[in-house]
Amino acid sequence: MIRFFVLIAAIFLGCGYKPVNFEKQKLNVCIEKVSINSPEPLVLDIFNRKIRDVIISQEKKLDCSYKRNIVMYITLKSLSFYPIGYSRSQRANVYKITMSLNLKVDDKEGSTILNKDITETTQYIGAGLRADIEKRYAVQQLGDLIQIRIFSLLSQIK
Repeated sequence: MIRFFVLIAAIFLGCGYKPVNFEKQKLNVCIEKVSINSPEPLVLDIFNRKIRDVIISQEKKLDCSYKRNIVMYITLKSLSFYPIGYSRSQRANVYKITMSLNLKVDDKEGSTILNKDITETTQYIGAGLRADIEKRYAVQQLGDLIQIRIFSLLSQIK
């Protein structure tokens, strides 16, 4: 019986309320400009969402007020779709997408902390009968690849 009370006491003493200070050592990141000159509206939507997810997943705060510590600039340099495979009827059904963008990160004073060019490539198979759904999935996959790359680059900034 005493062992039971000791066990219960150990469980309850181990579980307790611990206050968490979310303001401690948190970087405030401002995404100043996402420059995408592409006729694809899906590209802008995917990259805005993926970049914000990167910042939130690194436990940084999105803030463009005077408290900001880091300012990000993202510029799409090129987005290209190339046919690389053809069906029996000589229609392109395998495509390669190549994207190149520039990620520039400045600190509060305006000096550049990071300036990297990122290039990613993916491919997709399209039947041409489903209103370019495959193309959307390929752009989504490209966004995932860029998200991983930006995550690794931003994790180096303290």
